[in-house]
Amino acid sequence: MRPADRAAARATDERRGGGPSRRGARPPRLLALAPLLAVLAPGAAWAQLPDLVDLSAQYMPGAAIEDPRPVRAQVSSYEVNANVPIPLGERTFLIPGATYHVEAVSYAGTSPGFDELRAFHAVDVPVLFVQLLPHDWSLSLRVAPGLAGDFEAVDGGLVRVSALGLVTHTLSDKLVLGGGALASYSFGSFLPLPAAYVDWTPSPLFRVEAFLPGFAAVKLIFSDRVEVGLRADLAGNAYAVRDPRVRGAWPCAAQPADDPATEQDERAARPEECTDHIAYSVATAGVTLGVRAFASVWLNAQAGHSLFRRYEPMNDEDDGIPGGGQSIPNVLFFRAGVTWRIPKS
Repeated sequence: MRPADRAAARATDERRGGGPSRRGARPPRLLALAPLLAVLAPGAAWAQLPDLVDLSAQYMPGAAIEDPRPVRAQVSSYEVNANVPIPLGERTFLIPGATYHVEAVSYAGTSPGFDELRAFHAVDVPVLFVQLLPHDWSLSLRVAPGLAGDFEAVDGGLVRVSALGLVTHTLSDKLVLGGGALASYSFGSFLPLPAAYVDWTPSPLFRVEAFLPGFAAVKLIFSDRVEVGLRADLAGNAYAVRDPRVRGAWPCAAQPADDPATEQDERAARPEECTDHIAYSVATAGVTLGVRAFASVWLNAQAGHSLFRRYEPMNDEDDGIPGGGQSIPNVLFFRAGVTWRIPKS
C-alpha cells in the first residue's frame, strides 16, 4: 500500500503550475496550500516512508495575463524532492528531506516598462516523524520551514513554515482512513485547516486515494509495472518579490519628481499598493501513466487541462492590491518525472 506522503508530496509543489505575475484576483485560501500537502498513511512498515527521490517538470502554454493589452506568459515548473528515512526503532521513523521548486516564466507581447519577473523559487526543508501505534493506528507529524521568492534578495519576509498532524487507521487490508489538521504561516498570515485522507484498494488492480484539500486519484495497476489512472489536484503558492525594478519603482518607493501625465503623485510612496509577494492557485485534472523502469524506479507522465487558475499581487500586510486580481485562461498541460520509491523488500 503506497503512502499518502509520496502522493501528496508529489501533489504539492509539483502541482504548482500557474501564472505568476504582478497582477491578478485574490485566490481562495483553500487553494494556496502547496507547502502543506504532505501526509502519511499506515500499512506495512516499508510503506510508511516517502519516496527517496522525485524529479518532475511541467509545461503549460502561454496565456494572457493582463488587460486591456494582454501580455502572454508561459510557465514551466521544475522540482526535485529528496528524503532520507532514519529508523529510530521498529515502529518509529524520522524522515528529514529537502525540496527545491522553480517556476520559469517567459513572456510575449510585453509593452515598454513591463517588469518581466522570470523566475520564482521555493526551498523547503521538511522533517517528518512517524510513529506506528498499536491496533493498526499511525501518527504522523511534519514541520517544513522554507523560503519562497524571486531570490533577488533574501530577508525575513521570504520565510514560511508549514505543519501537519495526521492520525490514520487501517480498517482492513483494503481501506485506510485518516484525519488531522494542517497549518501554515507566511507573509504575516496564519492559516489552519482540517485534513482528511482515504485509501481504498478493493482489488490488487484498482485503487482510489484522496487527501483533502490536496488531490484525488483513481488508478489501475498492472503487475506492479504499469499504472494508469485519473487525477485531480489543487495547489498553489506565494512568492516574495524583491526585484529592484519593482521595489525601487512607484508605488513601492517615492520618486524624486511627479509625472504630470499621470493622476497619482509619484513623490509619495503607497505601501498598500506595493507588490510584496504574489499569490496564485491552480486546479488541474488529467490522465496519468506510470511505468516501472527497473527496481523501484518509476517513469511518470500526466496530461490534462487546468480547471482553474488565479493569481494576485499582495502588499506587505498580505492584502490584495485593489484592481490587481485576475483569472488566467485555462490551458492544456503536460507533466513528466522520475520517482525512486522505497523498495518493498
